[in-house]
Amino acid sequence: MRNYEITTVYRTNAVEETKNSFKEILAKYSVNITTEEEWGNKKLWHPVDGQDHGYYTLFKCTAEPASIEKIENEAKLNQNILKSLVIRQNG
Repeated sequence: MRNYEITTVYRTNAVEETKNSFKEILAKYSVNITTEEEWGNKKLWHPVDGQDHGYYTLFKCTAEPASIEKIENEAKLNQNILKSLVIRQNG
């Protein structure tokens, strides 16, 4: 298990629904969420899929390295997730 930070940006009109579906994806791959920070609604640097604002959430978690690519792929398939970024932490 490694430590990761996963930042996601959701469409502002479907925050709770999207956050719950993303948590289901994390649970599906046995990801242990240690911290969840909601950064709120922020203006995007450039429009993404016609959206100029997004709702940011940061998850600090532990996961198996093999599951991260699968999580990234499933996040790309969810139309309410505008962007996601996974960063591996030391340790």
